[in-house]
Amino acid sequence: MIFSRASEYAIQAMLYLAKRWLDERKEKAPASSRVRHGYIQTKEIADAHGMPYYFLAKLVQDLTRAGLVTSTKGPGGGIRLARDPSKITVLDVARSVDNLQYVTDCVIGYEKCSPDHPCPLHHDWEKIRARIFEVIRDKTLADLVKDATFQDGRLMAPRTSQAEAS
Repeated sequence: MIFSRASEYAIQAMLYLAKRWLDERKEKAPASSRVRHGYIQTKEIADAHGMPYYFLAKLVQDLTRAGLVTSTKGPGGGIRLARDPSKITVLDVARSVDNLQYVTDCVIGYEKCSPDHPCPLHHDWEKIRARIFEVIRDKTLADLVKDATFQDGRLMAPRTSQAEAS
């Protein structure tokens, strides 16, 4: 709802890659007997999340241009993170595929909305927008996947004790 469909798909794909990256790091097998940070087929990610493959493939091009993923073709090819997931924020991902206009635009769609000419929701939305921006700027992929598990192809955060109580 906050993000465009492109940003949502890109974030989901990057979280999938980040979880796989961190899971590989946790494996106990000797380094010589495993592939470090192996490539994952874009189709695998699209299928796991119910995304249109060709749309995701286009987003992967944007993520590659932004230096967030690397890709290789051929047998054993696919995509992988270009750097450690603790160095990639949600904002990095969203910016690579979107202009993020929704973070600065008027919440009700007025063309001219500013502190000098506020819409009826401007002051309330300004606080919410600032908090959203803080979260996506500060949260890394590693933060989001460290305790998450795969369930039906998607990552699920652990339940909090508050959620379990209700």
